[in-house]
Amino acid sequence: MTELEIAQQVSGARLAHLRRDVEALLFASGEPLAADSIVQALGIEDPADRRAVEQALEELEREFPARGGRGFEFVRIAGGWAFRTNPRSEDAVKTLFELPSEAGRLSPASMECLAIVAYLQPVTRPQIAEVRGVNSDSSIRNLLDRDLITDIGRTQTKGGAVLYATTRRFECMFGLADLKELPPLDDFALTEEAKADLRRRLGLLTVPE
Repeated sequence: MTELEIAQQVSGARLAHLRRDVEALLFASGEPLAADSIVQALGIEDPADRRAVEQALEELEREFPARGGRGFEFVRIAGGWAFRTNPRSEDAVKTLFELPSEAGRLSPASMECLAIVAYLQPVTRPQIAEVRGVNSDSSIRNLLDRDLITDIGRTQTKGGAVLYATTRRFECMFGLADLKELPPLDDFALTEEAKADLRRRLGLLTVPE
């Protein structure tokens, strides 16, 4: 065996070991992992090994494509990478994890509140109430309890109202790689009058509290 063949064999074994460890981290994590987090967890400093990690992620994406023929897929979501069940198998999975009655579902009020935070973040409680036209305290508590929104600080105005934004769990739940994948408001099935009213109400957020 030539020196080149030996080097290639060693390199191949190293790649296999790195891929094994990458897969183990992704399964053990329970949440999406960014490439930087994987590199840090593996204690990698060599640029060649970092590229090997990125190559392993690319191979997994090709092997387990989104909505492919396997029972799970490997996708970029919430700023990282993760394995998840194939949405095409949703009916089968639901039979295993059937939720009683309406448990686990968000109310229309909470969904409306969540949409406002998603599109306008960071946003305050008074601003959310202004857009909705009703008190939103209960919906905000519900979303906080479910880890779909979180407070990220306070405004610089007098009183320092709490600012809310969505979480990584929100991105995971809605299958978003990042917030740039939120559909534009114009994609919603609203009448032109309703869209104009929504834009008008969103414009109210520019008014000082």
